[in-house]
Amino acid sequence: MKTIELTSKYKTNSKVRAKIDKLLQKNSTIQSNLGSESTQEEKDSAKREVEAVAYEVYNICPVFAKETFIEIEFKEVL
Repeated sequence: MKTIELTSKYKTNSKVRAKIDKLLQKNSTIQSNLGSESTQEEKDSAKREVEAVAYEVYNICPVFAKETFIEIEFKEVL
């Protein structure tokens, strides 16, 4: 049986890398704006925003998204 190695477009395509890097920067900003005094509402809102960013990355490169956002269970779109 032959094994298929999935390669991330992030590693091989500079345009994809640029798009994903912008989304990762957005994710970083969301995460860094949370603090120990953040309310549960703020934490929940940030979680939803991070999930939205993760799905944007997933739409560009599913392999990279699954490697990077391990806390999110991506639902396969048929």
